[in-house]
Amino acid sequence: MALACLLVQACSAEDSPSANTYSDPAVNELKNQVLTEQKTTSGSYKGQPWATSSLNDSYKKVTSVAATPVQAAATANTATSANSLVEADSFLKDAAASGFYLMSVSDFLAKAQADPAWVIVDIRAAGQYAQGHIQGAVSVPLESLVSQMGMIAPGKKVAVYGDLDASAAFAVEALRVFADRDAYVLQGGVSAWQAAGMPVVA
Repeated sequence: MALACLLVQACSAEDSPSANTYSDPAVNELKNQVLTEQKTTSGSYKGQPWATSSLNDSYKKVTSVAATPVQAAATANTATSANSLVEADSFLKDAAASGFYLMSVSDFLAKAQADPAWVIVDIRAAGQYAQGHIQGAVSVPLESLVSQMGMIAPGKKVAVYGDLDASAAFAVEALRVFADRDAYVLQGGVSAWQAAGMPVVA
């Protein structure tokens, strides 16, 4: 019924243009689609399917995005992004087999004694670090990790701790994916370190 009303309005507007000076864009679009498009061989007017209609906002958005040429493919950023995707894929596929990159304090102490090429990174806020941290730990707050990755000595294995192991896991993922570092979550952080009889310094 609404379509018939629109068609009547469109036809009457076409017949007497001076009767109404206002031109409704939706009516004009409908008129263009229904009344002025080429006829099919059957003699009926050919309308445009809704999926590709210019009245369909979602179609406009999809086509405008699809029609925009992607120039970034030729840049170095694309290669970096592709490499990061490969690293992220590897990280996720190896997570279960690697114990989700978790390391207990006792495991860390044993490994650090056998191989001194370890660095400990404290991702808590600077104020918490100042109140007490694992001796020798480097303070790199989580929100600054990407911009301050250079503070973590290259060629070292990394043990990361924070207030929560989940926070440390985000840091480990960033270090593994974006910096290609051999990083692990030091489970339990400062409290687990103290529970193992190890000192904390301020």
